[in-house]
Amino acid sequence: MKFKLGDPVRIIARTCRYFDEAGTIVDLDGSQQFPFHVAGLEDVPLWFGPDELILAEHQTRGDQ
Repeated sequence: MKFKLGDPVRIIARTCRYFDEAGTIVDLDGSQQFPFHVAGLEDVPLWFGPDELILAEHQTRGDQ
């Protein structure tokens, strides 16, 4: 897998409303098209694909 649990990531999917926002990988499901559950952006689960994320520095949404 490209990322592991606890990794800070930045959303790079330009068409996504969360573009350039940072969150944390909190769950992985390698059997899905979008295997990375990113927390810290919304109260609902958000899942992204490996090409929609990059590794980010540790920060939260309020730190931007």
